[in-house]
Amino acid sequence: MPDILAQYPHLQEALYATTWHNSLLLSFILDFCFAFVAGFGFAYGLNPLKRTLLWSALFAGLGYDIRLALMQIPVFSFVGASFCASLCISLLAIVVAKRVKTPIEVIVFPSLLPMFPGSYGYKSILSLLTFVQQTNDKARLEYLFIFFDNFTIMFSVSLALVAGTLIVLSIFYEQSFMMTRGIKKFSVRDH
Repeated sequence: MPDILAQYPHLQEALYATTWHNSLLLSFILDFCFAFVAGFGFAYGLNPLKRTLLWSALFAGLGYDIRLALMQIPVFSFVGASFCASLCISLLAIVVAKRVKTPIEVIVFPSLLPMFPGSYGYKSILSLLTFVQQTNDKARLEYLFIFFDNFTIMFSVSLALVAGTLIVLSIFYEQSFMMTRGIKKFSVRDH
């Protein structure tokens, strides 16, 4: 790799420019790509129809970027931005679900999984395990505070993700039953 970069000094300057290291645009692109891959993996693991895989992955990346964009505004917190991103994904999924004739949940739920705050859950379990092992009361209290802080963030963001989806699903309750109309029904003899 260094030999290739030595041949193209302009490419080397472009790759190592400071604008790429602290760029919000690069952050949006990378987060979209990683969330896209994660959303595709979660959707593929649930074994849906093939026509919904890319939609779930696309909405995962889009939702992650919506949350990142809203968190740049001082009004939104991590929880509020997650709620709004979940709401946006669910509203978009209604339009797409009707076109691909699939239930809304098949598209929405794999899209939300990359936004789940797993690092906070991991940190809360680690701090709880460390709390149990400590003998010093001051250290125990500190790890207990860390546990409740991380657990509260994880729980509230998870609740916001679910609430955003449930609001849309409850508003469009009747339409959710009509999404699969027009699909040819298969029987055992058709296979």
